[in-house]
Amino acid sequence: MNFHSKILCTLVLVLFTCAQSIAQMPDVHTTNNAKQSLIIAQDLLSIGKNKQAIKQLKHTIKVKNDFAIAHRLLGKAYYDTDQFELAIYALENSFEYDRKLSRAAFFEVGDSYLRLFNTEKAEYYLGIYQAMEGKRYANAQKESGLEKSYDDFYEAKLRNLAYIEALDTTLKSTTIYPLTTVNSKDNEYLPSLSNDGRYLLFTRNYDEKQEDILLTKRTDTGWGEANKSVININTSKNEGMAKFEPHNRTVYYAGCQRSEDNMDCDIYVSEFADGQLNNEIIPEGSLNSHSWDSQPSITCDGQTIYFASTREGGLGGSDIWYSVKGKDGKWGQAQNAGVNINTAGDEEAPFITKDGVHLYFTSNFHPGQGEGDFFVCKLEDGHWSKAVNMGYPINSPAKELGLFVTDDAKHVYFASAREGGDGGLDLYFAELPEYHRPKKVFPVVLKIIDKTSREKIPNQQVIVGADNKKRTLKSNDEGLIYMCLEANKAYSYRISRDGYKFYVEAHFLEEYILTAAQTLYLEIEPNSVKPEYIGEDRHTKTIVQVYFDVDSSEIPSADIEKLDRLARIINKYDDWNVQVTGFADNTGNADYNQTLSEKRASSVIDYLSKKCSQEMSQKVEAFAQGSVGGVLTEEEKRQSRRVDVILSR
Repeated sequence: MNFHSKILCTLVLVLFTCAQSIAQMPDVHTTNNAKQSLIIAQDLLSIGKNKQAIKQLKHTIKVKNDFAIAHRLLGKAYYDTDQFELAIYALENSFEYDRKLSRAAFFEVGDSYLRLFNTEKAEYYLGIYQAMEGKRYANAQKESGLEKSYDDFYEAKLRNLAYIEALDTTLKSTTIYPLTTVNSKDNEYLPSLSNDGRYLLFTRNYDEKQEDILLTKRTDTGWGEANKSVININTSKNEGMAKFEPHNRTVYYAGCQRSEDNMDCDIYVSEFADGQLNNEIIPEGSLNSHSWDSQPSITCDGQTIYFASTREGGLGGSDIWYSVKGKDGKWGQAQNAGVNINTAGDEEAPFITKDGVHLYFTSNFHPGQGEGDFFVCKLEDGHWSKAVNMGYPINSPAKELGLFVTDDAKHVYFASAREGGDGGLDLYFAELPEYHRPKKVFPVVLKIIDKTSREKIPNQQVIVGADNKKRTLKSNDEGLIYMCLEANKAYSYRISRDGYKFYVEAHFLEEYILTAAQTLYLEIEPNSVKPEYIGEDRHTKTIVQVYFDVDSSEIPSADIEKLDRLARIINKYDDWNVQVTGFADNTGNADYNQTLSEKRASSVIDYLSKKCSQEMSQKVEAFAQGSVGGVLTEEEKRQSRRVDVILSR
């Protein structure tokens, strides 16, 4: 839903009675009667056939050049199809023949100049539109409904005018690349990229009648052609606005006209596997309403979904709403995202990033360039900050709809109706300006298994720690935990389970691009299992743990032999990757424990460097995890005072 769709055909509906179906009529009825030709054009406009109507109106003007209403309707048809230069030419011709025919026409020509960055002419014509309020002119009564729509947006257009006057369009450092193998004469919008970079979902609107979800697959030379056959949830009704959930197991989308009780759109979910969408699933709970609900975007933990809706209780038009999943797995009552995001106009196509704190969306009412610009808000202390326009050239005077930020946080896919496209909304790719980038956050899967039996362990709590903060998560029935983590940072994982040894492991999440979600195996060891023998044989991975006394970084004599055996393995082969991570218990404060962890890791590195013939400084990755939070038993504290040395190849 957007500004133009709300007022589409309003002029024709209030000026003239809608005609009977003329679907079989030729493109142009070449009558020599100008009034008859005008009636045919009006009928075409009333059923949304703008292209045919434009041809018929041009014929009408050819028959009678000074026919003011024909010029006026031609200008309106061009305006509704975003052909602003032609709209200006036609509307200004109508003023030449009858300046007091239409007040709304002055709004249209003023807005057309605004879309072309001619602020002087835009201000002039919008001023005339405002000055004519309450005055007599030919179509005052017939256009009252249309004028009400324009009046609602008049102040917004003045804000757009001020924004464009202050906009520096010379700083075009970002190159916008069209997706030429995907774009067509039809509208393409709402792109969504899989996190392995292999698939791109988007919506196509065929001849402004039928919406379907399509998929394109990356090839060696770029994106392949659009494919509809793999989307098994498309029907004869409308489907679209599909977005991957962050781990790409499922896709959320809008399905319309599913029942006689609700001919609008609702949000559905489908399984995604092997490049196909299968099985339409109705989300449980109170997510959907009897109004238009569409354009979903879900957080990385799968617990919050943002979407656009025209349901009651909004601030006007389409608003951004969100729903939170309860402990029973059902979606709760939707909440409005608030006044820093929503306005009296239309807010659409939300995209929540994997960091959970950046929300991108389209608005036609916040100050911007035209029909709909991209904006971004940031979640601060539990509240969304004021919307910030993403600026030129990501935004243009035309409609922008549906922005997707890639996992590297450096690039975006988006749809725009800007000049130079193949027709209507097209898909584009661009670098995201640095000041609008979210954190680099990547999908991760934790898999909890028994080290001996290799069996999955469901419903197991895991404490994940980083930066002296922790959170507790629980594995699902498959022993899996789906989460997103910030890149280039070390994380600890702690598991306590009856019958198993206390588990503490560290992992450094490196930045990666265009790969599937990383899976980390957390292998917990039963108490009955004997300690692993550290021999000198060649293994894919060898782990040695050195335990320290309280408040000490001196290697205990009991663990010296472990490090000596490890040094012999390192000396025997030259292709090891060596990772050394220091830990501390929770006795001291966080800063002290961080320093102590670093000292313990350094002690182990120094010892191995003396024993190894190879250059250790070039082989070792060193980390310090700091203290493990929470209440620990004495045994847990002892196991926390350690250094892990991991050899891998």
